[in-house]
Amino acid sequence: MPDLLTHYVVSYLIASRLFRFRYALALALVGLLPDVDALLRIHRWVTHSLVLTAVVTTAIILPALCLSFKYLSYLLTAPTPILWPLTSKEYMLSLGLDGSVSSEGLSIKPYAEVIVTDADFTPKPTIDGPIASTTGLIISIAIIALTLIEWLRIKFKA
Repeated sequence: MPDLLTHYVVSYLIASRLFRFRYALALALVGLLPDVDALLRIHRWVTHSLVLTAVVTTAIILPALCLSFKYLSYLLTAPTPILWPLTSKEYMLSLGLDGSVSSEGLSIKPYAEVIVTDADFTPKPTIDGPIASTTGLIISIAIIALTLIEWLRIKFKA
């Protein structure tokens, strides 16, 4: 499951391509909105629906529509009801490569599987998940470094 830090910095990276630094920092908070449902102890609930997100962002915050593509990352991490209210099913995309090495050579077999389950919108006693993971920290450091390099290049361009 992606952590909050990763959600924020990826949202910032997208926003920074369209807006100035300070506005992008603030706008990146929109990337955390899907996880507001964790406060209700029902994570990956209606706030993870692409349909609901598209309607709300189009009606209220058009620039945030660019950030809603982040929701697609949920398809690769855990079953998520991205099409709610059209359906009460959760979807997950499992991608990978299986391979083997033998005396006959190398065999690589890609696979893709769509996993569909029934959505469970009942409150849980706790919602646990990382606020920052090793992967999230590495991604964050890389994005911060790239942003800093870009800023220095612009600032000191003669």
